[in-house]
Amino acid sequence: MAKVKRTGSRTTRKSPAASTPAEPDSPEVRSAADAVRRAKIELEKAQQLYKEVRQEAVERLEKVRQTTVGDVIDGTLEAVRKRPALGLSVAALVGFFLGRLFRR
Repeated sequence: MAKVKRTGSRTTRKSPAASTPAEPDSPEVRSAADAVRRAKIELEKAQQLYKEVRQEAVERLEKVRQTTVGDVIDGTLEAVRKRPALGLSVAALVGFFLGRLFRR
């Protein structure tokens, strides 16, 4: 017979099969163990990916900190020399948005 537990306005039934522990070699235990192993592998992969992304972010931040205004200007001038049409397009867009921003 199933046990009935009353808490407040809720009634829950507890199956006798649910209260007995599973056998160590049962399919449920093996399935749970496999799920835990897969979760451990996925966690290790995620930890490794986190370490790689973090290291890349630290390296990029150091590069940004070492960059000066002169380096940015030189890079911009070099890009405009390589692709003048793109440079002209970007300048026109920036001018348009600045004009809209300061129009009033």
